[in-house]
Amino acid sequence: MRKTNAITEGAVLLALFIVLMLVAKYAPIIGILALFVLPLPFIIFTIRHSLSTALMLVVAGSILSVLFGSITNILLALMFGLSGMVMGYFYKKKLTMGVLVGGSLAYTFSIIVSYIGSIVFLNIDFIQDSIELFKDSIKQSKAILQSFDASGQVNQQFEQLEEGMGYITTLIPTLFVTTGMVFAVITHLISVPILKRLRFELAPLKPFREWRLPTSIIWYYLISSILLMVKLDQDSFLFMAVLNLYFILQFFVLMQGYSFVFFYSYVKGWAKAIPIVILIASLIIPIFLYLIRILGIIDLGFPLRRKILKK
Repeated sequence: MRKTNAITEGAVLLALFIVLMLVAKYAPIIGILALFVLPLPFIIFTIRHSLSTALMLVVAGSILSVLFGSITNILLALMFGLSGMVMGYFYKKKLTMGVLVGGSLAYTFSIIVSYIGSIVFLNIDFIQDSIELFKDSIKQSKAILQSFDASGQVNQQFEQLEEGMGYITTLIPTLFVTTGMVFAVITHLISVPILKRLRFELAPLKPFREWRLPTSIIWYYLISSILLMVKLDQDSFLFMAVLNLYFILQFFVLMQGYSFVFFYSYVKGWAKAIPIVILIASLIIPIFLYLIRILGIIDLGFPLRRKILKK
């Protein structure tokens, strides 16, 4: 009886997944939202059933996705199916932080596999194609602006831009990790209200103001910063590894800084809109972003919150 229920429920959720996948591919605006809802059928199924049964659902979803579209659909099904399965497992165990960490890792792994698969089987490298397209746009813009510029400042600005473009290929791992984290957070934010509506019991996530990353991040960040000051061979694997580690750690330090801003705002009883305005302003004005990063380093290295609470 239990096996029959699992098959019936799996068939219904697979049908829902196929519909969402078609909406995500062919609907212009609502398709973006549907893209982040794609893991939901697998999340629900994993919460209710075992991991092995959920894995069978992912395989079945991958096969069906090809029947309802092109061969590229299998990459889409594997990415959101595996990520949904991992996030569903942590929802089932009531480990909300594990949902974000596990979801980020699952998304990152799926994105890497999809990227390699598109190169090997479809001979499509969408990152390199995008870079070449962007380079062509830069050349066209440069040619137009040079005709209006007599001082030569345009050349200097474009040289800096072209130099920055050279690091994009090196930073592909950071791009994958960041994309994985963003996808996991958005999926979580969309899934939680729906799962609560379906009467699933979920463990509450700590408020953002209470987030505290390990202090060891400071030392890794410091070491990677020092190594980048040393003139490493830019074509070496060490340079690529250190540069990617630096940017990923910089992101974590930044998150810690934002967490402190929300914490301080809460302790002082400020309006909820104030830390949000600070966050938006820091994304627009680079100097604020630098200050937030410093706050993150101080918050990780010193018991600043404890002293504020004592006062």
